[in-house]
Amino acid sequence: MMRSLTALTAVALALTPASAIAQNITGLFNTGTDSNNVALVGGDGVTDPHYVIAASTSPGFVGSQAVTFTHPAYAPNDPNSRWISISSTGTPGSNTTSYRLTFDLTGFDPLTAVITGDWGVDNDGAILINGVATGNTLTGGSTANFNVLHAFSITSGFVAGSNFIDFVVTDLGAPTALRVDNLTGTARQVTGA
Repeated sequence: MMRSLTALTAVALALTPASAIAQNITGLFNTGTDSNNVALVGGDGVTDPHYVIAASTSPGFVGSQAVTFTHPAYAPNDPNSRWISISSTGTPGSNTTSYRLTFDLTGFDPLTAVITGDWGVDNDGAILINGVATGNTLTGGSTANFNVLHAFSITSGFVAGSNFIDFVVTDLGAPTALRVDNLTGTARQVTGA
């Protein structure tokens, strides 16, 4: 019986179109990394090529690229991600800033998309997909929001074509920063794509 179930499973997989198998979503980058998702080299102030300041209650930053910044109280950077901020000094503080990552789901079924990762913020944060809250938040202004990273998962809110994730950071007093690590995503390809 076991042999026939294994054979049936193999036949079913062989007949399953490639489009039904989840594929990796490209264009997802950890904070403070290059195009290979390797941590940027250099001190504070290195430009992050992937994260844009989409909104900020501090004037003069909207439309700028985020830059690397770290603080000894933060979870240590690793070879795959670094902390980022609106400036190389993490100032000004006492603001709310949205760090945006844009990616493309052309050729994928957006209803099958899933993105997971780990994040930390100084001080509070929320994750939005295409402007809609995902339910992923870090609140309470606790040091635990930045001295360790926390898992998150996004399973809805995706659309065909261009999508964006906003990591909204509310700072309660300088410095302010965001870190995203282990960011991965999958979705099924659209039949015939």
